[in-house]
Amino acid sequence: MTTTSILTVALIEESDIVAARQRARQIGGLLGFEAQDQTRIATAVSEIARNATTYGGGGRIEFCVERATPAVLLIHVRDKGPGIADIDAILEGRFRSSSGMGVGISGTRRLMDRFEIESAPGDGTRVLLGKQLPRGSKPVTAALLAEIGKVLAQTGAADPLAEARTQNQELLQSLADLKAKQDEADRLNAELENTNRGVVALYAELDQKAGELTALNAELEDRVATAVADCQHANDTLRQSQKMEAVGQLTGGIAHDFNNLLQIVTGNLEILSRRLPDDEKLRRAADNAMSGAQRAATLTQRLLAFARRQPLAPKPLRTNQLVEGMSDLIQRTLGETVSIDARLASDLWMIEVDANQLENALLNLAVNARDAMPPGGTLTISTANGIVGDADADDEAVPGHYVSLAVCDTGSGMSEATMARVFEPFFTTKEVGRGTGLGLSMVYGFVKQSGGHLRIESSLGRGTTVTMYLPKYSGDLIAEAVDEPQAAEPARAGETILVVEDDAGVRAYSSEVLAELGYDVHAAANADAAIALIDSDVRIDLVFTDVVLPGSLNGRDIADHCHRVRPGTPIVFTSGYARDAIGHHQRLDPGIDLLAKPFSYADLATKVRAALNRPAGAVPRSIGQ
Repeated sequence: MTTTSILTVALIEESDIVAARQRARQIGGLLGFEAQDQTRIATAVSEIARNATTYGGGGRIEFCVERATPAVLLIHVRDKGPGIADIDAILEGRFRSSSGMGVGISGTRRLMDRFEIESAPGDGTRVLLGKQLPRGSKPVTAALLAEIGKVLAQTGAADPLAEARTQNQELLQSLADLKAKQDEADRLNAELENTNRGVVALYAELDQKAGELTALNAELEDRVATAVADCQHANDTLRQSQKMEAVGQLTGGIAHDFNNLLQIVTGNLEILSRRLPDDEKLRRAADNAMSGAQRAATLTQRLLAFARRQPLAPKPLRTNQLVEGMSDLIQRTLGETVSIDARLASDLWMIEVDANQLENALLNLAVNARDAMPPGGTLTISTANGIVGDADADDEAVPGHYVSLAVCDTGSGMSEATMARVFEPFFTTKEVGRGTGLGLSMVYGFVKQSGGHLRIESSLGRGTTVTMYLPKYSGDLIAEAVDEPQAAEPARAGETILVVEDDAGVRAYSSEVLAELGYDVHAAANADAAIALIDSDVRIDLVFTDVVLPGSLNGRDIADHCHRVRPGTPIVFTSGYARDAIGHHQRLDPGIDLLAKPFSYADLATKVRAALNRPAGAVPRSIGQ
């Protein structure tokens, strides 16, 4: 560091103390210190100068500037006295001389940013005072130092008595009368000495208050930082929710039309396959086309699951039994290189979810885990009961009782960047052709739609754990009638079905399949035409209607009207995207028969026959075991 000397002041007699104080204040002002800091510096200088003059037999003060970043005003005070024998006791606050020297030294330490003192018997005393230049002050350049030197040279040392009077006016405000110059100087010096001690004590108290204020400011900053973080988290959650809603609206908007198109494709491929001649190439081509259409249908269903727009049919379910029932399927899917470790909790609570969708979610997580363990590894599936309290609720989790279903792998894990995007639709780290990027998205949407929440923990080289938290079922555990699968029976004599479908291709396919099964068929393209047929005298044994129809009425309106006019008539709904027309919050209402598009010949035959065979008033519900 470069240190430049500004001024040296000799300390010989009492008046030199006042001069040193005056120069300290003057230099402080030229360097940019405010009035309060000027007084601090001047007070500290006068205290040490008094010790050097009174006890040290005289000495000198040198004012310097250390041109660092930030710059520092340095003040060296040296005397040629006998030294201070009790310096350690004074610095530790254990010694006070009758003259107050100890108070002056200890108080000076509080006034300055830097304080160093060396004193040895027979070698005099050396004191170093330092004060960091304030922010916003002029840079300490050679030009500034030259200007300061010029000002000091021009002004010279001020009249010590005038400086003493000035300092006394600052500290004591005013004095009524002035005595003779010598008497006044003596009295002022004595009073100034006492006042200095008071100022030292005052500044010590101010420093204490400043420390308390700093602590309060730190606490306030912590609170502000926490509030900002909470606000940022809320904004991130809102943006994610808005993004999910936008994707959901887009998905729902295309799903209905897309599934109608798939229905026409798969339905006619099925008809074509049943009537193809015995030609292996033609049948292979038809099978490949059907496989592609079914993959497209699966993709649409996953999009609906991610956007939480799929209609769910939740039933009370025993999670452990579902996992045990799927163990063989999961093992065959994962292959021999992956071992499965099931850790299922005893006395596990029941949950209420769509069993088929939970199976799909578990299988998706297992496949993802397998792909993260190319050489093989261990897949751990565990269940447990848990409670989320108010203090623990995060990730949009609602406090309550949950059953956790966790899938843990020993694979490569994920980076933080991957974790941030892991639930985005179509995001995947797999090679092209090995994944759609919708597996975790579908699981996320299903869990959220089921009233639960999903957590994922992962780090590179340590594997991944995905945990589904599904709400505990607290309803009655009364098993209800379970619909047994029905064979594709032909129609009974005279049975008539009303088909309501706005898409001509789907309407034609559905009517053809039902006619092929032996049913009499009436077809309607909209709700008005369907209601007119219901109000007529024609025989109608079952209504097979799309949920989403053009106009102000939908499939649910048709069903309600039919139940009023023809009580007991079974209703089978079909839809590619049902929204809330036949349920609430994308959950099917009890007693609803829904055949999702695209459906097959066997699906339609089975669903219609089951509805016709069901006793009037029976509710098609079941409890998964």
